[in-house]
Amino acid sequence: MRQNPNFPATHGVWTEPAAHGSKAAPQLYALVSYRDTDDVQERLLAYLSSVEFHADMEGFDMSQIVGVVESVLTPTPDSPLR
Repeated sequence: MRQNPNFPATHGVWTEPAAHGSKAAPQLYALVSYRDTDDVQERLLAYLSSVEFHADMEGFDMSQIVGVVESVLTPTPDSPLR
């Protein structure tokens, strides 16, 4: 993954397989960070429509993305991400 200062910093991407016997698609999780002054929604939409995002997702079937859910997390005082 490429890091561009204009986009959120991606710290990792994980998958969670669907339950055994389920027809649901696996879940994909990405941990990204933003600057305190960022408008998270604005920056996310800019990244999702960027050339960099499409390059990061090269070879991935984009039709498999059926929704995006976001949660804003605050790192604890001893977190290395602080």
